Amino acid sequence: MNTIYNLDSSSFYDSIEISHLVYEKGDDGLMMACKIEKNSKKYYTNLSISFTQFNQIISRLLQKGIDVYDELSTSLFQKNNFVSEVNLTTITGKKVILNDFSLASHAA
Repeated sequence: MNTIYNLDSSSFYDSIEISHLVYEKGDDGLMMACKIEKNSKKYYTNLSISFTQFNQIISRLLQKGIDVYDELSTSLFQKNNFVSEVNLTTITGKKVILNDFSLASHAA
């Protein structure tokens, strides 16, 4: 794997494979553990994502026929844990990969 020193969460990625999402109670976003492919190179990294970016991911998953909203909502936000973590592969039963994806906000 390649070492990456600055990975901008607004970048465009050839693909992003999401493995885990972590929410710390009271935070204004989540941490996402993922494998990113960009320019034919693969990187393992953690990205901080906003709730808007989280909703973009949920929307893209729904377009692929993967409905994890209720499970993520319950597991991440409705428990009394200070830190909640979910493994998307366990929830979906398969790797969660989004192709041609950017986490940039697309404001009108």
